[in-house]
Amino acid sequence: MMPTIDDVEQYFETVERLVSDSLTAASLDLPHIREAINKLWIDITRYGPPFPEIHAGRLGPFELPAPPPPPPPPKSLIEKTGDCLKDHSWIVSGLVLSTLGFGLFVGYRAISAKHAFRRRIKSTTTVPEKRQVVVVLGGDHPLALPLILELERKGYIVIASVSSADAVSPLEAKGHGFVRALVLDPNEPTTIPIFLRSLGSTLSRRFPISAAGDPYLPNPSHPLLHSIISFLTMPAPSTGCAPGPLEQVSLHDTYLPYLLSTHVAPLQTLQALLPLLRADAQRTRACRSIIICLPAADARIGLPFTSVRAMSAAANVRATDVLRREISAAQGMGRIRVVTVDVGAIDDWTPSEKATYGAALYALNETSKTRIPEDVSKFVDSIIGVVSSGTKTTGAGKAVYGVGVGLAYEKVKDWIRGNRFSIGAGAGTYTLASFLPTRVLDCLLGLPHILVGVRNGLLPPANVISPSADVARTTPADISARPHPRVPSTSSPQYPGKGTAEQPGGDEHETASDSGSESVGTDTESSGVESSWISLGPGESPT
Repeated sequence: MMPTIDDVEQYFETVERLVSDSLTAASLDLPHIREAINKLWIDITRYGPPFPEIHAGRLGPFELPAPPPPPPPPKSLIEKTGDCLKDHSWIVSGLVLSTLGFGLFVGYRAISAKHAFRRRIKSTTTVPEKRQVVVVLGGDHPLALPLILELERKGYIVIASVSSADAVSPLEAKGHGFVRALVLDPNEPTTIPIFLRSLGSTLSRRFPISAAGDPYLPNPSHPLLHSIISFLTMPAPSTGCAPGPLEQVSLHDTYLPYLLSTHVAPLQTLQALLPLLRADAQRTRACRSIIICLPAADARIGLPFTSVRAMSAAANVRATDVLRREISAAQGMGRIRVVTVDVGAIDDWTPSEKATYGAALYALNETSKTRIPEDVSKFVDSIIGVVSSGTKTTGAGKAVYGVGVGLAYEKVKDWIRGNRFSIGAGAGTYTLASFLPTRVLDCLLGLPHILVGVRNGLLPPANVISPSADVARTTPADISARPHPRVPSTSSPQYPGKGTAEQPGGDEHETASDSGSESVGTDTESSGVESSWISLGPGESPT
């Protein structure tokens, strides 16, 4: 049993008393210190308390430490380089990848430049093979020629229709052997079967048309119909109908010929081309397109006094929508896309004319605050984007820091604008206006007429020109040369395709209009709209 701390303290106190008593008793024997100490030790061991036993652990065998190893030899340059690479592994990996990428880029550029040089040499000796055919209906339209030339430059075979045989040779001469012009007069329905037969014959011949030899020799690469673009639905301004009120339009002599040429003839031609387009789409599994171009103002809202053009454009819009839905529901025609293009004001000038007169025209437009037409290149690029699904547009080859993003951008843009989009100055405005409520849109379209009436009401009577003042200022020679402005003419207003309507002889008078008709007479004449007249028989009174 191990002693406690109290036992040890009591022991030391006892020893201290014994030592003190012993020293006191042995103070007389100090010279014999050795004997006194021995006697003291004997007394302690004999008469003192027992000394506690303390057991301590035994030390193990003692081993001498080994001598330190000698210092290592100095590292070589290779070993120092290896240690540095291990300590900076991320930096080294980045440098290695950058060097590898730069080397691959330089090698790719060298190889591509070499192959491009070989392709240029080959292109000068051989004519590239073209199989995709684009049919352009209305090739003599002002906007069709730049599109036809750009389609040929992009690698398509273009078959265009023209309204007369005199326009065939000039159009083909402007191409490079891959433009074929066929006669299709929309005003003559009998030319449609002739055009279709000529189209079938053209699809079986070899291109370019200027190549020597028999053009109808068997060819393993048969041309395939790729796209149809219609300009017949958008007649040129020179061939359109003059503005006039619907009340005065002759439906038989004016509207019916216009409807036949801008609606019936294009749809009849499209009906005949659809089976061929469907067969070629199933044969190659490629995307095909039908593009219908329409005037934006007539197709979107319909302005006052343009009833003839607006009714035809509305019919074309509805026919295109129905055709698109029928094709999407049919089997085997899912790759045919039907697109409607609302065309605004397009600048169809040639580059030389634009370089000569462009600055002066722009200054004039800035002064008069008129709408500046859109450049024709943007219209052409938009149509080619639909035809090629965005792969052959101007922006398809653009790259950012060596990464080609142009094609992806064109694909996204083509997907966003969908199957109907607007191009040209003013087309976007008409598109936005078409989404307004009818009451708001009618108020906006009637605002100019209201402002003109207010202006004429505020002017003094001396500045308001009335039809009676024109009569007073005319000379007898002028009266004999033209009809009286206050007396209705025996012929109706001249529209394309409308003859003169004879009326029975006799005195003719006008019915009285409201009191403000005199003040706004000149403004309505300036807009191309004449006043309404009612013919009265002989002996009848205007009241």
